[in-house]
Amino acid sequence: MSQNQIIADTGFWVALANEKDQYHSLAKKSYQLYYKRLITSYFVMTETCHLLLRVVA
Repeated sequence: MSQNQIIADTGFWVALANEKDQYHSLAKKSYQLYYKRLITSYFVMTETCHLLLRVVA
């Protein structure tokens, strides 16, 4: 892993996708600044999708 990469966990992705999240604007700004450096895992994406389905439903 390069020093320049940033690990994005579930909370970040949920905040980015959910406009009602209190950290949405911060996540959006962070994404705009660092999107090329973000890495994540299948486990994080699975958890993120599960939580977002609960928020949307």
